[in-house]
Amino acid sequence: MLTCVLFAVLAASQAAPPASMLEAVTQMTTAPSNVARFDAVTALLRARGIPFEVERFAIPKAIGSEPRTEGRNIVATFGPPGPPLVIGAHYDAARLQDASLSHGATDNAGSSVILLKIAESLAAQPPAGRVTLVWFDMEELGLIGSTKYVEAHPRDRIRTMVNLDVNAYGDTVLFGASRGTANASSRQALLETCAALDTGCIGFAQMPPGDDRSFDKAGIPALSIALLPALEVHQLWLLLNAEAGAAGKPVMPAILQTLHTAADTIDKVDAAAMARQADFVLALVRRLDARR
Repeated sequence: MLTCVLFAVLAASQAAPPASMLEAVTQMTTAPSNVARFDAVTALLRARGIPFEVERFAIPKAIGSEPRTEGRNIVATFGPPGPPLVIGAHYDAARLQDASLSHGATDNAGSSVILLKIAESLAAQPPAGRVTLVWFDMEELGLIGSTKYVEAHPRDRIRTMVNLDVNAYGDTVLFGASRGTANASSRQALLETCAALDTGCIGFAQMPPGDDRSFDKAGIPALSIALLPALEVHQLWLLLNAEAGAAGKPVMPAILQTLHTAADTIDKVDAAAMARQADFVLALVRRLDARR
C-alpha cells in the first residue's frame, strides 16, 4: 500500500546554505548506497526550503544485488490543484558486476540536480497550473518507481510527463516523444523551446528505456530528454538506427562506455552544461504550463 509522508522543511535561518549544482552532484555520487542517495536528495531539498512528500512502495523480493525491497519516490508539487505536468528523474544508481554501487554521476545524479534547480525556480515563481516534480526510485531495477507512481495516481489526469535521464554534460539535446495527436502539443512546445533558446536538438524515434515509458504505457503523453555533445548524439542515433547489414560499423559513443560502469564519476560532469540544461527544461516547463 502506498504511504505518503509529508516532511516539514527547516526554517530558512536554520538551513545550511544550498549547495551549488556541482556540490549537489558530488553529494549524490559519494553516497555509498541508494538509501544514502535518497538521504542526499532529501537533504538538498530541505536546505532549499522546498516541501516534499515521500511515497513508499514495496516489491516482493530483492532484485539482483540491490538488497532493498522498499522503494521511495520523492515528490514536490507546485501550483494550484488540477491536472498536473509531471517532470521526473530517477535518483537511484546501478549496481556494478561486483555488487558495488556505481557513482551514477551522469546516470542520473546530473538530472536529479537539474530537477532540484527546477524546484527552486518553481518555488520562487509558482506555475499557473499544477506541476509535480518526482525523483523516482528503482529505475535501474526496471522502471519500478515510475510504474508504482502511475499506479498510485490513476485519477490525476496527468497532462504530460517529461523525463530527464543523462543530462550531465554536452551541448545538444536529444529527445523522444510518445507518438500520437495527444502528444503533438508537447512535441511542439519542445521544438519551440529549442528555437527560442537557440539550442541544438535532435529527435529520436525511440529513446533508450526510461521512466517516460511507464507513463506512455498508461496512455499518458510523455517526453524523454537527455544532453550530450553533438558528436555523441549523432553516434548514438546511428547506433540505434543502423540497418542490419549496412556497410560500416557504427561508432560506440562515449556515454555508452560510461553508463553502468565504474567510470560514471564526477569528472564527467560539466556544471555549466547542467546550468544551461536547467534553463532549457525550465523554459519548456513554463511553455507547457502556459498551454494548460
